Amino acid sequence: MSQFLVVLRGYDPAEVDAALARAAEGLAAGNRAVRHLIAGELRDSAFRVRLRGYDRGQVDAYLTQVIGELERP
Repeated sequence: MSQFLVVLRGYDPAEVDAALARAAEGLAAGNRAVRHLIAGELRDSAFRVRLRGYDRGQVDAYLTQVIGELERP
């Protein structure tokens, strides 16, 4: 499911994949309040760093983009 590089020390893939699933729910939601709620959840999320995890810079950049989309009117 992931579009991120796997690096020596990166974000836990299971945690990131769960956040991406939640982001997809938000993008599919027609309700603005739900979209903003999920954007807040994503903004507050913190992922554990582990060996062979997702590239942190890529994940952070993608989540910033998705949060912006969720917060658009």
